[in-house]
Order: sequence, then structure tokens, then C-alpha cells
Amino acid sequence: MSRYESFRRSGFQKSNMKRLLVSITGSQKISMPMTIVVSGIAKMFVGELIETGRIVMTERRESGPLRPCHIREAFRRLKLEGKVPRRSVPRLFR
Repeated sequence: MSRYESFRRSGFQKSNMKRLLVSITGSQKISMPMTIVVSGIAKMFVGELIETGRIVMTERRESGPLRPCHIREAFRRLKLEGKVPRRSVPRLFR
């Protein structure tokens, strides 16, 4: 199965995404369309992260599966490009 086919078939479970939205918003009323939209955005972000990780891997002339170091570097690059939103609330513990 090619990467494109596996990307098309993959997705986040709606129950998990609804639970995440409830914890973020604090509201128990989360509509199904809102859950689907957030799942789609999350899927696009993960796809972008994986593609950037693959680019990092080819730049380093490595082969095989993606490793955490490739994903961390891809996240760092996406953050520099402004594709990762900044935190609106500061962290409590660090």
C-alpha cells in the first residue's frame, strides 16, 4: 500500500476527538461537524509533519522508517515557517 492510500484511509476516532474538544473548550455540547472538521485539520497537520520528516530524512541521506529525531526536526521547521500555532496560555510547569 502506498503512502497516499494509507493517508486516505487513516483518521482519528471521533470519540477521542470529541473528548479532546470537550477538555479544551469545557463545553459538553460539541457537534459532530465540529468534530469532523477538527479531525480533518489534525490529519492534515500530521500529514505535513510526516512529509517534512521525510524531507529531513532524505537531506541526511538516511533510509528506512522515520525516527523521532526526524519528526522533532520536522516540527521545528514547521514551527519556524509559522505553520504551528503559538500557545495562547503559558505553561504552568516546565
